[in-house]
Amino acid sequence: MSMTKINWYPGHMKKSVDLIKENLPLVDILLEVLDARIPLSSKNPDIGRLTAQKKRIIVLNKIDLVEKKDLVRWTDYFQSESPGCDVIGLSATKGANFQELYRAIGDIARVKRAKAAEKGLRTVPVRLMAAGIPNVGKSQLINKIAGKASAGVRNIPGFTRGKQWIKIKDGAELLDTPGVLWPRFESEQTGYHLAITGAIRDDILPVEDVAAWYLNRLIAFGLWPRLCEVYGLDPADETCHPAELMEKIALRNHVLKKGGLPNTPQAALSILRDYRNLRLGKIVLDTF
Repeated sequence: MSMTKINWYPGHMKKSVDLIKENLPLVDILLEVLDARIPLSSKNPDIGRLTAQKKRIIVLNKIDLVEKKDLVRWTDYFQSESPGCDVIGLSATKGANFQELYRAIGDIARVKRAKAAEKGLRTVPVRLMAAGIPNVGKSQLINKIAGKASAGVRNIPGFTRGKQWIKIKDGAELLDTPGVLWPRFESEQTGYHLAITGAIRDDILPVEDVAAWYLNRLIAFGLWPRLCEVYGLDPADETCHPAELMEKIALRNHVLKKGGLPNTPQAALSILRDYRNLRLGKIVLDTF
């Protein structure tokens, strides 16, 4: 199925882009929140274009779902690709490494306030905007920074709606924005990676196609022995087509329809949930 034929850009996302454009003149610092499991696929190019002139902190969220060596590689990558930007890896769920984020925000804020003081201005608010695609953990990040449940949090792509200015420490304010996808994915891989991680709903792309892509990705990464271990596959099954593999996984894990036939759509959903729940380990899907 062609990615260009899939409607993953609901109308409210255009309104979200307009919200970002409208408030950018008020913002000093952009927090660009990415999913550390798919750091390239979760990077909305429209956000980069809209905010090119702003001070930017790239936040690699969900570091509890990736290996440390992968985090180091991707941190180095973004520091090389975006000179002048801080790149901070953290876990909004676990509350890990927020001091590093506060340090980066504080450094930028001090420069702004020093310049204001030179002009004789005493009190200058520092405003931040958090932006990213759906389900990268922006609202959890904001709640942690604010110290309370200021932003709605649900594990549903596109849940956050509307405009929320939230007061945070040291007189700063932070604007949460709804998750924003972009109208067309140039890469088929991007669409599948967003589907595997749950950034787009499981009913947007055919779930069996998504699971097939994921299985092929794991085999390419050399993780076939792990697939055999987790799903009871025979090592000789490696050359099977992914659709056949899903049937074997369904049969060997008793995911069946009436009559004992393999329920491959349900098996595909289970395979995707296993990725999200780390059943096969901490796997970064993107490469560079």
